[in-house]
Amino acid sequence: MKSQGENLPDTAQAFVPGHITGIFRIYDEHDDPLRCGSIGAGFCVDIGTTSTVKLVDSIELEVSVAYNGRPIKAPVTTTVIQRLLQQHQRVCKVQVRHESMLPIGVGFGASGAGALGTALALSSLIDAEFDSQEAAKHAHYAEVVNHTGLGDVIAQTTGGAEIRMKPGAPGIGEIIKIPINKSFRVVLAGAPGLETKSVLTNKEHRGRIISVADELMEELRTEITIDSLIFYSRQFANSIGLMTSRVESALNELEANELNDSSMVMLGDSVFCFCSDDESNQAVDILSRFWEPNQVLVTGISEDGGRLVL
Repeated sequence: MKSQGENLPDTAQAFVPGHITGIFRIYDEHDDPLRCGSIGAGFCVDIGTTSTVKLVDSIELEVSVAYNGRPIKAPVTTTVIQRLLQQHQRVCKVQVRHESMLPIGVGFGASGAGALGTALALSSLIDAEFDSQEAAKHAHYAEVVNHTGLGDVIAQTTGGAEIRMKPGAPGIGEIIKIPINKSFRVVLAGAPGLETKSVLTNKEHRGRIISVADELMEELRTEITIDSLIFYSRQFANSIGLMTSRVESALNELEANELNDSSMVMLGDSVFCFCSDDESNQAVDILSRFWEPNQVLVTGISEDGGRLVL
């Protein structure tokens, strides 16, 4: 493929870590989706999505997307592709393959990872001098307009654990990174059952989320630590009324076994548990009583955000 007179490859690949949100406050009423988003806190994890994008010359736009080998309808990925190609006045066939350890629809940032990976890989194919932050804005836009996320992309661009201080896309929103202990393990368990879109578009849910988050975020901002992230995440989860019976039971069982650094994943029928390497087996055993074994994952915090790998 050619751009600005240079020969460019027709295939590129990007890796983006998953992202777990513990607490968030919705800001999605601005007319510009790039200025919509959320404030809150969360962390990126080592497991994530590798997105391979291939371009083929064509007289009309054609998009195909597969997730772990299975064709899927992918409105977020498709929105990213349409915006980037329109911006660069390109028409072609785009094939996207997402290979991921992130299950879809459980709150582990799969949608944001796929969107950002597609944006980075496709941008590198159509512009030899692409800017990764500008590419990430397309991913954020796609998440907002499809109601699949508000703060994952800016966090997945940065990596690490974070407090999102100002809403908006990368380059507009603001993040403070939280110092982390690299020896931490994170045990995740989750299943579909709580759809982000249904929550973000529900007036009652939105009102509770905003009210509780306004109070807790004021306190969280005063102490930028992973312990505070976990504590206020649990306060938030206990107060917004979205905890499933499975999540509530699992968190109670973790606490009964002194695995207290745990909370609900926003948004999902899912939990996270911070623990030492020695404690991770115990956490897995407990969570496997509530979720299928293949729905329980052990990972760490990813210091790095999304990046090209090919």
